[in-house]
Amino acid sequence: MNGLSEAEVESIIETVNERAQEIRSLMITLASIVALLMPGLEAVGILDFTPYGQGDDEWVTDDDWEMGDDFTCGDGSVIEASLVNDGYKNCRDGSDEPETDDEPDGEVVKGCTDDEALNYNEQAIEDDGSCEYEEEPEETGGCTNPDATNYDPYADYDDGSCEFREGQPCDPEMYDAYFEYNNTTITFHWDADLICDNEPHNLTVIWTIYENETGNWTGLQDGLTYETYYQDWDYVNLTMQGLVSGKYDIFATFEIHGDYTRAVDWYAIEVCDDC
Repeated sequence: MNGLSEAEVESIIETVNERAQEIRSLMITLASIVALLMPGLEAVGILDFTPYGQGDDEWVTDDDWEMGDDFTCGDGSVIEASLVNDGYKNCRDGSDEPETDDEPDGEVVKGCTDDEALNYNEQAIEDDGSCEYEEEPEETGGCTNPDATNYDPYADYDDGSCEFREGQPCDPEMYDAYFEYNNTTITFHWDADLICDNEPHNLTVIWTIYENETGNWTGLQDGLTYETYYQDWDYVNLTMQGLVSGKYDIFATFEIHGDYTRAVDWYAIEVCDDC
């Protein structure tokens, strides 16, 4: 074997076996020494051989710690105070890192969580219903008609208290008006208000239609007289027949107490079934 004699080979093997026996004996001796030292090392807190989750009641406590400042973990174990908040959970329950604990300790802060409230609490996590707000001023009623003698520009709504000088004109005005057309039939819908006292008055609305292209009066004119009063919400309608498709100028005229005023001017209005 590579130039070694059989006797030399046997001598080497014997030497290796002797050394292996010596190492084995040394390991047995060291294991016995460690076994004897384990209770003492664990008792002073240098080593902890207790499996995780078992024997927690036998961990080192404040009374056993003798290495200066210390910190008692939530599970009763003790670590050096310098390890608190070092970014690592040295306590098994993680209580040495309260700033990184996913579940906050202590009571949940309650308060007003609405940032539009007067007493908004930015630290509050749970709203306790204590939010306070600025009280909105109550709406005040009054006369909202600028033609009245007691007109109130600060009134939020009209309460029907408007007063007018005797003999003051009662002028009508068109609040809304529109029409519908269907195969030579046109229907006007409107709501007219009176700018005067709250007493009912007879109002006449006259509708006149002119042909737009020729400027000739089509001969269509009709009116409706009905009773209304100041700011009354009363849509009425009037239907006229015989209007063929085309473009027209349409006018509405008010008549009240013998006075006439223009109500609506619609120019070049196209009426047809498909437009």
